[in-house]
Amino acid sequence: MIALGEILIELNALSPGPLRHVSYFEKHVAGSEANYCVAFVRLGNNCVYLGRVGEDEFGHNAIEWLRGKGVDVSHIKFDSSPTGIFFIQRDYPVPSQSESIYYRKGSAGSNLNPDDVDESLVKSANLVHSTGITLAISETAKEAVFKAFSLNEVRSFDTNIRLKLWTPEKARETIMRLLKVHPVKYLITDREDAEILLGKVEDPVKPLMEYTDVLIMKEGPHGASVYYEGRKHFSHGYSVPVRDVVGAGDALGGTFLSLVTSGFPIEKALDYAVVSSALNVTIRGDQENLPSIKDIETFLERVRNS
Repeated sequence: MIALGEILIELNALSPGPLRHVSYFEKHVAGSEANYCVAFVRLGNNCVYLGRVGEDEFGHNAIEWLRGKGVDVSHIKFDSSPTGIFFIQRDYPVPSQSESIYYRKGSAGSNLNPDDVDESLVKSANLVHSTGITLAISETAKEAVFKAFSLNEVRSFDTNIRLKLWTPEKARETIMRLLKVHPVKYLITDREDAEILLGKVEDPVKPLMEYTDVLIMKEGPHGASVYYEGRKHFSHGYSVPVRDVVGAGDALGGTFLSLVTSGFPIEKALDYAVVSSALNVTIRGDQENLPSIKDIETFLERVRNS
């Protein structure tokens, strides 16, 4: 898989409540596409990351971390702008929910541009992946995604609409244009994003299926549904202790894509992906608890026997 996006440094509050009262933070490497890459590699496949980081300590941290996880970082470029960061505020103002607070405007990652897209590399990939976040961070990053998607017909896309980065109207216009020009094999979204893209419709599945072969509808703690070839399969969620929900959707999506790439049946891939998402929320950080197949199967066995 080739993934295009922005790698970020996450500073996760060690205590719950408003950040004004938090004194200690835990540092993690994050960013949606980076999370997808690590999940993809964790399940036994290869991922090449296309992006930029700052020529700073955080940039070196990000590259060394991803390399250690098995991601191919040879196409990540150093940039004169700083590596973007964000803070995680936990359990405030809503218990068991987290809020991301960004410091990323003008960051190195937002300087991703079409010249960073290696045409021969993208054409040779089994899958090209990006998200609505990359479309939102800059005009040049958006152009890079459109270019990459034009070079390979096997594409996956997670809508991942972040309204702190753009307006609902801009998100709708840009994402729908991408899907119309470059329909995807795998489309990953949720009910809230679907409403932004389509407005209030009784069932968003049918109109979204016009742009994809396989639709994943994330349902938060309830689980997820997959729609394909006129079928629907629902995978239920699991009751687990929640430490931080940020990155759960990326864990689900990255695990699913890796397993279907490996030849797993679509429904089994979703069942395993929901477990990956559940395990992810039990820790702080987006990538540290991404499971192997053995981890997932051990979890399922324990659940069945409990």
